Amino acid sequence: MSVKVFISYSHKDESFKDDLIEHMAGLTRSGAISEWNDRKILPGQDWSSEISDNLTNSQLILFLISSSFMSSEYCFNVEAQKALELHKAGKAKLIPIVIRPVDWGGSELATLQGLPKDADPISSWSDSDAAWLNVIKGIKNCIAEFKPKQDVAIKPIANLESIQLADSMIQWMEDTEIVLTHRKVDKVLLSDIYTIPDLEMDDNRQNDLRVFRSADFVFRDNEKLIICGEEQQGKTSLLKFYFKLMLKSGLHPIIINGDKIKDANVEFVIGKVLKEQYIGVDYQTFVSSKNAVVLIDNIDEVTLNKKFRGKFLDDLNNIFSRLIYTAQSSFSFVLSETPSLDGFIKVDILGLGNKKREELIQRWISLGIEQTITDEELYRYCDELKEKLNSVVKKNIVPSKPIYVLMLLQMFEAHSNLNLELSSHGHCYQQLIYQTFKNAKINDRDFEKYLNVLTELAWWIFKNESNPNENQLDDFFKKYKESYLLNDTDTVLRKLVDNCILSKKEFKTGFKYPYIYYFFVGKKIAESYADDTECKAMVLKLLQGLHREDFANIIIFITHHTKDSWVLTEINLVLDDLFVEQNPASLDKNQLCYMDDFMKQIPELVIEQREIQQERDRYNEKLDLTEREEVTNEDSDGLDVLANINKTFKGMEIAGQIIKNRHASLKIKTLSELASNGIMSGLRFLSYFIAITDVAKNEIVKVISAHLSDNPSLTDREMEKLAENAYLHMTYGVINGMIRKIATSVGSKEAIQIYDLIASENPTPALQLLKQSIDLHFNKRIDIKSISKCVEDLSGNFVCSRILRELVVQHIYMFPVEYQEKQQLSKLLGLSVKGQHLIEQKQKRIR
Repeated sequence: MSVKVFISYSHKDESFKDDLIEHMAGLTRSGAISEWNDRKILPGQDWSSEISDNLTNSQLILFLISSSFMSSEYCFNVEAQKALELHKAGKAKLIPIVIRPVDWGGSELATLQGLPKDADPISSWSDSDAAWLNVIKGIKNCIAEFKPKQDVAIKPIANLESIQLADSMIQWMEDTEIVLTHRKVDKVLLSDIYTIPDLEMDDNRQNDLRVFRSADFVFRDNEKLIICGEEQQGKTSLLKFYFKLMLKSGLHPIIINGDKIKDANVEFVIGKVLKEQYIGVDYQTFVSSKNAVVLIDNIDEVTLNKKFRGKFLDDLNNIFSRLIYTAQSSFSFVLSETPSLDGFIKVDILGLGNKKREELIQRWISLGIEQTITDEELYRYCDELKEKLNSVVKKNIVPSKPIYVLMLLQMFEAHSNLNLELSSHGHCYQQLIYQTFKNAKINDRDFEKYLNVLTELAWWIFKNESNPNENQLDDFFKKYKESYLLNDTDTVLRKLVDNCILSKKEFKTGFKYPYIYYFFVGKKIAESYADDTECKAMVLKLLQGLHREDFANIIIFITHHTKDSWVLTEINLVLDDLFVEQNPASLDKNQLCYMDDFMKQIPELVIEQREIQQERDRYNEKLDLTEREEVTNEDSDGLDVLANINKTFKGMEIAGQIIKNRHASLKIKTLSELASNGIMSGLRFLSYFIAITDVAKNEIVKVISAHLSDNPSLTDREMEKLAENAYLHMTYGVINGMIRKIATSVGSKEAIQIYDLIASENPTPALQLLKQSIDLHFNKRIDIKSISKCVEDLSGNFVCSRILRELVVQHIYMFPVEYQEKQQLSKLLGLSVKGQHLIEQKQKRIR
């Protein structure tokens, strides 16, 4: 195992720290050490907690001694005192490295053997490389000779002075249990990438049916938990996280795998586990501790029969006050039939939402370059990966489980060996399916057989708009064998169900996850469209029902499978036909003049100082809240206008997906046509909205006034004014939101020149705003020259000028922007700046 090295230094001595790290590169590369210093703290993390945790968990602590170090209250009085405690306890080795001349003889540190030779300061050596070589030799000797006490030792149990985890347990706690490859590090540890999930729970104290809380808070507030989740949802990793958390809190946990419990004798089961996980702890000593905790992973896999399982669980309840179990989601249906679990708080582990995905992506990006990556690089790379990830995960098409997110992040980094017949996203979906095949131990030569079965089954389900029951499934395979060779139906079906490609529910068999179903329906249509009239009829049905979530997704998956031009032709025809009676909204002064007085009354925007990571967290939390509360209504056929609105949104997303995936292979003319049709369909809807709300203004104001009428303190005129303002707020919000929606749906980083071309051919305020919105969203940078021209073009247009300001201010809150650039923007956009230096000063820690 590599030795964790903690470097403590004054920031005034940063260059010496960098030299040390450079000279330790050989040790780092060989895996002998893993180095940590405070420059690895990520934005938004609690620096004090991060330093304390990393110091406590290090085996070798290096102090860079100088006058700056000795005069730093934090270095000397906090880090040094903690390090000395660890040194005296034998848990870590503390080595002072003298870098600049200083009188440190009176300090407790002076009693330790320092480096380099004779503690001569590095700066006084005529050859600094020779000085550092001497230091590295000393560090190597220390690593070879020093055997630290296990840093995972926990508080005494009963009459034992100390206990230790077994080495195998320590290694297992860091095992990701999947193969992860990263271009910057040789081995990815669980602690490197683990992201604490959110849990969904019932809370009788609140009216909300669904309460979402971070898993660490749930653990602290409840002594008996049962955590349910699907396969590969992260249940085992969560128990590992709880295990570490408990050790730090002075609790004494053990973890038992449910499928290993083959005896109802609690003493026998726990005694065996204690021998595997701890050194020198017996059953009686363990149960005598008030801080003992039992964690059981997959309680639903306990092999005991109902009678003895109940006895085993009852005995656990009687012996231990703290119990945490995990189980498959389906187990929640039998909870009420298991009296032994009465009193347990049942929670569901959730997939990674927007906030958690960003946290995991940032951890992934920072691996191996924590000390060198800048905030600008971190946020830019993070958003680029997040954009790609969200395009694949989309609206629960791919489950946002940690394992899927990590697999996709690896795919985005591995640009080689792409299947050129598929789009980049299509390749991602295919690789996920192939990985599932491999997990199911399906032989490579049988892949084609399984792919064909799934393609034909997906097509059957699509045509019949229902999953087959057992009789229908038998008929399906009977007809399948009339056209294709298949001798092992039962084996094929069993493997597909056991490995969560297919699922059985209510006596019907269907696809476990939407992306697998969409992938194979899209594959069938792409392969058969040219020669199959039935396929062509089904495509027409899909396009007519584009407002439906499932139909829109199947169209997207067709574009992943084929480069044939018929797809683009059909999509362009649909986009052209949406709100065809409307001209695209120009958002010029004449179209929006009725809002001028209202816009003048809105409080001016101010550039406040906000901590960027907190702002990004708030933004992601809002997205998560919206997605959790969102209810999809796929059947909006009753109102043509609602169907057309939905078609517009779905059509723009499809156009954007094709542009993102095919930007390198489609001709500029084709890309321009597709982007223009997507943008113009959105702007025609916006024109429709402005026109219809203008016509219905009086009615809308009356409705809002009726809601205000209960307030006796308002006069009729005040109510009317408030109602009118509410109406205008709503109108402005839709215009602002629609500009952003078109930009994010149709926009693409790789096709920026296409949007520039469209804006130059249609120099309307709407296109100017769209160009700026796309540029800010996808390039993650401020172009002062471009914004300056936009300000000039929008002069006198109060609505569009306000939207532009909001776009720029939001970017400032979400990405690092230099002080000088903020000043330029504030002057250019007429914005005042509040507390310009406050955050910068707050973020600097005096060392």
